Amino acid sequence: MDVVIRKSEVKGKARPPASKSYTHRAFIAASLSPSSRIVNPLISEDTISTLNACKKIGAQFVKKGEEWLFSGVDSIKAGGYFNFGNSGTTLRIFTGLLSLSPFRSVVDGDSSLRKRPNRELVVALAKLGGKFGGKEPYYPPFSVRGVVKGGEVEVEAPSSQFISSLLYTLSLAERDSLLKVKEAKSQPYIDITLEVLKESGVKIIREGNVYSIPGSQKYRLRRYEVPADFSSASYLIAAGLIAGEVTIEGMFDSAQGDRRIVDIAREMGGKVKWDKEKGIVKAEKSELEGVEVDASDIPDLVPTIAVLAAVAKGETRVYNAEHLRIKEIDRIEGIYRNLKALGVDCRPLKDGLIIKGGKKEFKGVVDSFGDHRMSLAFSLLGLLGEVRCRNAEVVSVSFPGYFRTLQLLGANVVRL
Repeated sequence: MDVVIRKSEVKGKARPPASKSYTHRAFIAASLSPSSRIVNPLISEDTISTLNACKKIGAQFVKKGEEWLFSGVDSIKAGGYFNFGNSGTTLRIFTGLLSLSPFRSVVDGDSSLRKRPNRELVVALAKLGGKFGGKEPYYPPFSVRGVVKGGEVEVEAPSSQFISSLLYTLSLAERDSLLKVKEAKSQPYIDITLEVLKESGVKIIREGNVYSIPGSQKYRLRRYEVPADFSSASYLIAAGLIAGEVTIEGMFDSAQGDRRIVDIAREMGGKVKWDKEKGIVKAEKSELEGVEVDASDIPDLVPTIAVLAAVAKGETRVYNAEHLRIKEIDRIEGIYRNLKALGVDCRPLKDGLIIKGGKKEFKGVVDSFGDHRMSLAFSLLGLLGEVRCRNAEVVSVSFPGYFRTLQLLGANVVRL
């Protein structure tokens, strides 16, 4: 499906979907707990992949209103074929969990997931007792079986998902473990994992980049309410900043690194107010200016920042974002190509981008390249002209109903 957004003004209230990151982790923790209630989770393509994997390891669940009731398993004894669709989080965490099972599993995904490397995670799990079939850098499909017993391991993690996987896995392993992280990107996503594990009664002691993880722990997640997603909210904030006034509800503070979008927008000169007690963010049309952004902890915000940079006067530099090259696509390349297609002066770097903005009108065709964040972000520039986004349906990965939300705010949206 292609979507065209034409010049229009947005005004009104909107509520972003629940956090995808928290939903993944809560579903998995609930599947390892005796009885849990997950309130207001995000149901999207990626989180459905996690639900399918949870069911395959033996967890049972049912939806009742805004709650999902779970009955979990006390050990991992699954085997067989696991297809995780487009979800890297599901792939990485379940690669670890399945290394606790004596039975052989094959982990796989769609064409995009088959391009995402897993070498450092597989090497770490193999040192602890896991057995894997495949070749480096371990693109799916590859096989996995256990049994990981625990112990001491050092890992360099180009993806924070590798660390999250090890935290889940080693808390269930037979022996105590010491996890030493040489380098980690996107620390806030690890913090989200630690938060959900703590809510589940799992004890992990962190000292800097060293994690002490007692083995043979029991998960006891009871009730967990998933917060709103700041990554998704960033697009609504951007819509307000470039084309009107948007009030975003449900925006209570959390461990999400992407809450930095509020500060970044303000640094660019954006009129953004955040009432943390009421959970309300208000963004108004503003004259923006270029800034420098260290994206090491906020990779998912970079497409939004790029869109704002295209409008902002002067130059914006995004750096420390080399991990964007191993996301659903090479996002640095995708952002560069879409900006160039709209006539924006942009230069890709090994670890980011330099964007010279100041354009008042945008007309042209952009592509999602199969990546939801490309479609979510770049379609917004149509509010200042006319932009056609190819393969825009991928927004359902994280923000189902996105274009309907924009329409309700007053955007001129045409589906083709």
